[in-house]
Amino acid sequence: MIPKLIVANWKMAVDLDAVRVFEREWNDCPAVTTADVVVAPPAVFLHHAAGLLGVSLCGQDASIHLAGAHTGEISAAMLKALGCRYGIVGHSERRSGHSETNAVIAQKASRLEAGGLRPIVCVGESLLERQSGRAESVIAEQVKESCRGLNTAPIIAYEPVWAIGSGESASPNDVVVMHRHIKQTLDRVFAVDVPVLYGGSVSPENCTQFTAHPEINGLLVGGASLNARQFWNLCTSVGGQR
Repeated sequence: MIPKLIVANWKMAVDLDAVRVFEREWNDCPAVTTADVVVAPPAVFLHHAAGLLGVSLCGQDASIHLAGAHTGEISAAMLKALGCRYGIVGHSERRSGHSETNAVIAQKASRLEAGGLRPIVCVGESLLERQSGRAESVIAEQVKESCRGLNTAPIIAYEPVWAIGSGESASPNDVVVMHRHIKQTLDRVFAVDVPVLYGGSVSPENCTQFTAHPEINGLLVGGASLNARQFWNLCTSVGGQR
């Protein structure tokens, strides 16, 4: 059994004091041995999060550009220089709030890959798309188009849009079905099994309902990752072997 991957996405929900408190409390906890742990702080705090023990760093987004006159953009090379091993692209908040298309996300993922970072590509259907029976076709299109041009397998994070931050997670059975669908879709593209994470109102109370299934290779965690001890409890409760 491969280790589960637990990714904390702090979004824009922390300030510098919160990062320092998290680091102090996290580093006081025993090492996590049941999962690989990744933290995605705001880019301005990546340097301050570098002291987290047993944790890999991740960018919350990346530019489609290599370098140049692109005010406010953060390139894959910059993320790499700050110690990142991963980068998130295609989060639903980027897709909806910044009108990012599958084609834009594919460009960002390719920039991360070329820069030596592993892309974490987010996909997810809306409640209307699920209720209308189109969830699987919507996800298949997002997965194929958002990964177009990649040479190696990314990590996929399945986050049904209606579950993010709502307190209502998808049922484990629905998640397993969708994860199998995603893996089967990418079997035709990559020669290896593509890790697929679940995200969407994940908590210490419900996390093992998901990670108990071999099809679910880990979790993308939002609000439940902001408190170090709560997040440590979540990480240590999941299955997997290192």
